[in-house]
Amino acid sequence: MRIVLLFLTTYARLLRPRLAGTSTPGRTRLFPTYRKSCIGFDPRCAYTLSQGILAFRDSSAKGDGEYILRKVSMFRVITLVVAPMLWCAWAQEFRSTISGLVLDGSGALVPGASIVATNSATGANHQTVSASDGRYTLPFLPPGVYQITAEAAGFKRYVRSGYTVSTNERMNLDLTLEVGQVSETISVTADAALLETSTASTGQVITSRQIENMPMNGRTPLVLAQLAFGVVPSSDPRFYRPFDNAGPSGFSMGGAPSQSNELLIDGAPDTTRNNRVAYNPPVDAVEEVKVETFMADAAYGHTGGGTVNVVMKGGTNQFHGAAYEFNQISNTAANQFFNNRAGLPRPTTRFNQYGVTGGGPFLIPKVIDTRNRAFFYFAYERVSDALPTPTQSTVPTAAERNGDLSQLLSVNAAAYQIYDPLSGVREGARVRRQPFVNNVIPASRISPIARNYLQFFPQPNQPGRADGQDNLLIGSSGERNAFHNVMGRFDLVVSDRHKFFWNLRNNERAGAGINALGYQVGAGPAGDRKFKRENWGSTFDDVLTITPTTVVNTRLNWTRFVEGNTNLFSGFNLASLGLPQSLAASARQVVLPRITFGRFAGIGQQGSAEDVFDIFQIFSSVTKIAGAHNLKFGTDLRLYRESSFNFGDPVGRYDFRSNWTRGPLDNSPEAPLGQDFAAFLLGMPTGGIFDLNAHRTNQAGYYALFLQDDFRVRKNLTLNLGLRYERDLPTTERFNRSVNGFDRTTANPIEAAARAAYAANPIPEIPAAQFRTPGGLVFASPSNRNVYNTPKNAISPRIGFAWTPEFLGGKTVLRGGFGIFYFGRGTLGVNQPGFSQGTELVASLDGFLTPAATWANPFPAGIQQPPGSSLGLRTFLGRDINYFNPDLAASYSTRWTFSIQRELGRNMVFEAGYMGNTAENLEVNRQINMTPAQYLSTSPARDQAAIDRLTARVANPIAGLAPGTALDGPITAREQLLRPFPHFGNVRADSLTEGDSYFHMFQTRIEKRYSNGLNLLANYQYSRLMERRSRLNEQVDALEKRVAAEDRPQRLVLSFSYDLPFGKGKPLGSSAGPLLNRLIGGWILNGIYTWQPGPAVSWGNVIYFGGDLGWDPRNIDRVFDTTRFNRVPAQQLDRNLRQFPTRFTTYRQDGANNFDYSVIKDTSITESVKAQIRIEFFNGLNHPAFDPPQLSPTAANFGVITRQSNVARRLQTGLRLVW
Repeated sequence: MRIVLLFLTTYARLLRPRLAGTSTPGRTRLFPTYRKSCIGFDPRCAYTLSQGILAFRDSSAKGDGEYILRKVSMFRVITLVVAPMLWCAWAQEFRSTISGLVLDGSGALVPGASIVATNSATGANHQTVSASDGRYTLPFLPPGVYQITAEAAGFKRYVRSGYTVSTNERMNLDLTLEVGQVSETISVTADAALLETSTASTGQVITSRQIENMPMNGRTPLVLAQLAFGVVPSSDPRFYRPFDNAGPSGFSMGGAPSQSNELLIDGAPDTTRNNRVAYNPPVDAVEEVKVETFMADAAYGHTGGGTVNVVMKGGTNQFHGAAYEFNQISNTAANQFFNNRAGLPRPTTRFNQYGVTGGGPFLIPKVIDTRNRAFFYFAYERVSDALPTPTQSTVPTAAERNGDLSQLLSVNAAAYQIYDPLSGVREGARVRRQPFVNNVIPASRISPIARNYLQFFPQPNQPGRADGQDNLLIGSSGERNAFHNVMGRFDLVVSDRHKFFWNLRNNERAGAGINALGYQVGAGPAGDRKFKRENWGSTFDDVLTITPTTVVNTRLNWTRFVEGNTNLFSGFNLASLGLPQSLAASARQVVLPRITFGRFAGIGQQGSAEDVFDIFQIFSSVTKIAGAHNLKFGTDLRLYRESSFNFGDPVGRYDFRSNWTRGPLDNSPEAPLGQDFAAFLLGMPTGGIFDLNAHRTNQAGYYALFLQDDFRVRKNLTLNLGLRYERDLPTTERFNRSVNGFDRTTANPIEAAARAAYAANPIPEIPAAQFRTPGGLVFASPSNRNVYNTPKNAISPRIGFAWTPEFLGGKTVLRGGFGIFYFGRGTLGVNQPGFSQGTELVASLDGFLTPAATWANPFPAGIQQPPGSSLGLRTFLGRDINYFNPDLAASYSTRWTFSIQRELGRNMVFEAGYMGNTAENLEVNRQINMTPAQYLSTSPARDQAAIDRLTARVANPIAGLAPGTALDGPITAREQLLRPFPHFGNVRADSLTEGDSYFHMFQTRIEKRYSNGLNLLANYQYSRLMERRSRLNEQVDALEKRVAAEDRPQRLVLSFSYDLPFGKGKPLGSSAGPLLNRLIGGWILNGIYTWQPGPAVSWGNVIYFGGDLGWDPRNIDRVFDTTRFNRVPAQQLDRNLRQFPTRFTTYRQDGANNFDYSVIKDTSITESVKAQIRIEFFNGLNHPAFDPPQLSPTAANFGVITRQSNVARRLQTGLRLVW
């Protein structure tokens, strides 16, 4: 109880916003986190309900042992402390329930019968008594095999053995007793229930046998969720390793956006801030995986998609475990498609995974024997991995490094001409430049800093395109990672009425260094950094049976996910590059500065960063059986906390584009290649930034209340009726170091000066009297701490039915349901302009006529220090800004489903059904500081007149009012003054809850449970997912209706496991001797076949002439007819209202056509020990899948595919010792 009390008081403290305390001036913590907490169980750290006061020791306060008292409202105290103890929160339960009637031979009800379910592995008993109407319920049964017994006076003892219970099932089991003596026994052998006759929830259980035998590249159990219908993966299959987080969780469920699902481990949240999976347990430690795409139970929420519950193994009365090792090496792997094509050798492949798992009772002969009472389980795993990630990039040739770019003129002299920035002259509103003769930059003009940087560029290793693009193939040495994973679990049966378990889990990934090009190569050149991810978690779960009809469950959970990188080349000598050493004096970390290009590969890395994300959760459950009603009611409390720092570009980022080197005019189209690199050689950056970033610690809460009634109306009809209320609480930052909105109407303090300057030189489009500078950022404060406000009206009804018509012989179930599901929001992070300050590299103040800064002196005015919120609405004038929508609507999914299940024989079931889904208030981002639509061209061709008019340089009324920005100069583009907020750059409003989507799916499933050596699962779905989540033109309020990124019109998944019929006890070779039996027996074939189309590709603002594209996503050199588009650089669209849609359902990337299979040989060593040899093939038919083609019409490789999106065939060998 002390532990629960401590957890509750700590939780209440965390949920309460911190109103007092600020950081010490002049002191910066590398990693700021909450330090205020209860220390031990100190009486002074307790709480007094009558006073509504919580007292905490503040370890960050002056003087050891100093305390602060904080008032907490009685409502919060009652909610956070009393409610969890008296209410239930059976949220995301992983255990199952058996219920039914106790009958006599005539069908009459038998009250007062004692029913006991005994777990065959642990001996744990779960007992109840049938009510006056003969009904009984056995809740909270962990997955396993049970013996069900029933006893009543005047009846024989009923025993049903071998009854299999899976994860989160609701099973009807009527028990028929025969008249006789209790000393007599009726024995029944049971099969697992095939039909789901008590719930409208739809999903799939992945059994322990499937988990053990299915081939999995990376051996990550969560990936097996893809075997269920309604689950559509959208992530890269190369990244399904146990230390990957986005890959295994990158799937859509029931038409919801990818990574919007609730991922659970033993029923507790197991996610990172952006809904990636946090902890991936070892395969041998997992009992089952339960996938649900529709949840009729109101206990489920906090997701607009589905739930995946990974259930861990626990100890049993017998010692069981496994030791294993799996290997993949280069010599047994096929070469990547594009490596083969380029004549390059196989890339480095290495995957070594080994570990041990085990569990049982605590047993010391003659000292301690905890069988049937206490159990332990542990797992340990290590992985060493080198994954080839071949990627094509572009680097300068030897001639280009010396300033000779003449080769480009042979491709297209007009398009690839490079112009001399120092030749620019003002010509009206434009700047005119002269070309470099023969595209050669004189050696005397090449920047010494550029020459020093060239050492970090690798040489080309393949010819590339006609203009030299894609002349470098990198990543063949492999992305290298080291990973360890450990978990432990303790189960205790206090009595038949009281049970609990506790687990602790941890894993850590360490990535190799990343070289200056951004690819992991181990000990590479300057710019390397070490990447890490670490996860901690712990769950305590207690089940107490108060009466045969009342059961209380209490669960506490903590999950922590740490992600970051450490720059291994901190302390870089900037003088070696020729950059001013003064930059190092202002930097918080000195690394190889990053440079970026439009087409060429960049060099350098950002500084170190780390993000720590915690989820604290408390829930308890009371299950109350009242006749035909199985009632649940409860609450779910969560706290999300994130502490983060990111140095960004601590010594500057230097951008090189075509602004200085395009021509003949400054608004001429840029060349497909070369102009950005020419600016680099000349030492003339076009932009950049020097970061001084703030730390942040933000948090958000969540709570839910629900009531569920599973009402068995008749023997063959069950209704699921539920109501749920939930709310995501707003995010706050510990010291209010955040923006919480954008004031669009209040005049900015600079308005008087700006209007006066404008009146002297107005433009025709806006009369002087109408020029305004409204708006500015609004900051959090002690009286208004919320980064955004959240709605309070999230009510989620659930209605479902399961009907087993008698006229269909009890072999068919009709099920249907309806529900509203709210997307979980967690904490969205914070925006910190003013607290984080980036000093901009202002390349020019006069439209790139003359430089205001050079690479040798990139920040002539010095580095700007963060002002915090002291500037108010004047913060970040002249810069791009973004903010969260301050008033979020609740994003939710309305889902309905109907299905028919039919039992086909003893162990086979067929299901067909339909699911529909509409999602509302989906989050959308919008650029609100755009050029008004009336000034943009509506021509289907390039409108040079409109471009010239909008980009013409005019007098700048903001000059002198936005220091340190490009908007501070004497002239600016006309279009800047036409914007709603002319004193800012782009203004992006994030998380506008305006989007929606709709989804329809027809699905079929056939499953053969394991029998006669065969397990089979086949799913097919036909679906359509459309969305409105972006704008074709930011000026238009209406969102574009388009096919969603997660849409896959069809999907077929077939998985099987087959014991070959050879050896003792099998149809063939049953009389084989011991030696022959070892050779021919124990062979198992397993496989997973997946087929689905790829996602629709996304198009840019292109000119399409019309006609059939002849689309073929596997014709890598010409996916479509490129002549159907205008490819002339000088004729591309700009400053226009776009008409061409972003996506078409017919134009899709190459899809999945993949077959993984394995051969397993089991050999018994002793009666209880077996050795298992495994050979597994991933992408066994070596069928390459491809990335989308290049879709930029001016690129030399337009319509060409340059990258493979899956792994080439890989062979994995494995050895397991199982006992």
